[in-house]
Amino acid sequence: MLLSAFFVEWFAIDFTFFRLNLGWFAVLYSALHVWRNLTLQREMALTDRELHDYGERLSAVTPLILDRAAQGVRPRAIAAELVGQHGIPELVSLKYMVALSKVRGGRSDAPPPEGEGPPPSS
Repeated sequence: MLLSAFFVEWFAIDFTFFRLNLGWFAVLYSALHVWRNLTLQREMALTDRELHDYGERLSAVTPLILDRAAQGVRPRAIAAELVGQHGIPELVSLKYMVALSKVRGGRSDAPPPEGEGPPPSS
């Protein structure tokens, strides 16, 4: 859009005192999305304090989380269940589910859990 403005004026808007190319809105919109995604990634990581306070309880409820996820229950409903039954705050359990999905999805350097790796070659 920005380059085509030199050749054709399809993407230009005339204001009273200046002309603006719509490509700049696309660049701004993309930059805001990148900033939002980076912020979300930073904010959805478990902190050391949360791991210290809730690590044992989160480890204990991991099978429950995996079972509910396999049943198709939404993460927010799982988090609400964990608040009621185990006293784990909703935000902490959602952060844990994000971290767990990264590990189980193969996007981590952690080895696969016992019995879930590729079959041994013979």
